[in-house]
Amino acid sequence: MTAETIARWCAGMVAVVGAAYLAVLGIGIASAGSTRPIGDPVLAVMEVLTLCSALPLVGLMAAIHADTPPGRRPLSLLALVFTSLFAGITSLVHFVGLTAERQLGRGNLVWPSPAYAAELLAWDLLLGIALVLSGLGFDAAGPLRGVRRAFLGAGALCLLGTIGP
Repeated sequence: MTAETIARWCAGMVAVVGAAYLAVLGIGIASAGSTRPIGDPVLAVMEVLTLCSALPLVGLMAAIHADTPPGRRPLSLLALVFTSLFAGITSLVHFVGLTAERQLGRGNLVWPSPAYAAELLAWDLLLGIALVLSGLGFDAAGPLRGVRRAFLGAGALCLLGTIGP
C-alpha cells in the first residue's frame, strides 16, 4: 500500500469521524443547553469518536512524512512525533474516562480538571504544533499549497485555543 493510499484512507476516516462528532455534539448541545456540561450517553459517544480519530491522524502524518521531500523531512518527522504525543494523551484521557472514571462516578469532562487540562494540551498545543510543522513540509507554490494553507490555518487555530485555559 502506498503512502498516498494510506493518507487518503486516514484522511477519509478522520473526516467521517469528525462529521459524526459534529452531529453528536449538536445533539449534546441541544439536550444539555449552553450552561450545563454534556453528559452520558452523548458524552460517551463523543469520547468513543475521539478515540476513533486519534490513530488515523497518526497514520495520516506517517503517510505525509513518507512522501515529504528529503529537505523537509525533519519538519514532517517532528509533526509525526507531536501527533503521536497528541494521540497518546487524548487516547489515555478518553479511555480512562470511558472506563475507570465512570465506574468511580466521575464521568464528566469539565473545567477545571486535570483530565481536561491534558485534553487541552493534546488538542490545542500538541496537535497545533503538529499541524503547523506538517504544513511547513508542503511546498508553498506547488500543487498542494492548499493543503499547506489548511494545515497551517488549522494549526494556528489549535494554538490559539491555548489562550482559553
